[in-house]
Amino acid sequence: MLHFCRVKSNENDEGMRLLDTSKQHWLYSLHAWNAIPLRRTAISKARTGRIMRHGEPQEGEKTVQIVHRIASVLRAFGKQGLLGITDLSSETGLPKSTTHRLVTALVNEGLLVQDEDSHKYALSLHVTALGASILNSHTVRKTARPILMELRDQTRESVHLAVLEGLEAVIIDTEDSYFFVRAVNVPGQHLPAHAVSTGKVLLAYQWETRLREILAHTTLMRYTDSTITDPRLLLEELRIVRQRGYAISQSELEEGIDAVAAPIFDHLSTVVAAVSIGGPSERCRPKQGELIGAVTRAGQQISQTLRYVGWH
Repeated sequence: MLHFCRVKSNENDEGMRLLDTSKQHWLYSLHAWNAIPLRRTAISKARTGRIMRHGEPQEGEKTVQIVHRIASVLRAFGKQGLLGITDLSSETGLPKSTTHRLVTALVNEGLLVQDEDSHKYALSLHVTALGASILNSHTVRKTARPILMELRDQTRESVHLAVLEGLEAVIIDTEDSYFFVRAVNVPGQHLPAHAVSTGKVLLAYQWETRLREILAHTTLMRYTDSTITDPRLLLEELRIVRQRGYAISQSELEEGIDAVAAPIFDHLSTVVAAVSIGGPSERCRPKQGELIGAVTRAGQQISQTLRYVGWH
């Protein structure tokens, strides 16, 4: 069988003592709206070593504020894709200085990457892969299952459903061929994206800026003489995949195994998965055109169903 494979408080500080009972009573009876802030100010300094001004966010509130700002930045990239500091500041309503600090932190954490030419920013491959895996773990697999079965019966070859995780294509569902000699994958299996058709499709629809950033720090492993290991050649191959709308793999992961794959889009027109057909080269290569037609139609059918589910 072939495999397709707090600062500490000072309680004795005279300046930090709480108002005595009579003063507190006088304040509460005559100026209740001022009493509460004054008392809180004394307490705050006794606990933290500094005066907390009325209306100033406390530590927990500041944390929530930071999270909110980060979320607004990430959401902005989800809408626009590629943004500069000025664009991002306008989109989020945050000051440019704040926006710049947040973006710098997100780049340092590997959540954003910067385009070398435009100097604008985009979500990193890790973020998009995480988002896709959350969705695909259930929705895509459930939607695609009957179509995978139909595709296997139509072509008599093994079919696979995969999502992107970093630079790997992760199999989330399969339907095996009825032939004894066949391409075999199992759910949960990780495959090198640059060497398989599903991986090429999933990489092809990522921002090229992200890909260049990742590939600049990655060594592409060779599995066969046909494996693409030059990042420049891989990027060119991925451009062709985008133009065609499908990917081909011919003995690139394992000698004698070919496959074709097509993208699956969600209701936001984002590629969230890929569907493929694979098998022995001697069977698949002569009917490659037929398999390409079948897998692209299956990808379109799954995409249409996902769009309906996403908008309802």
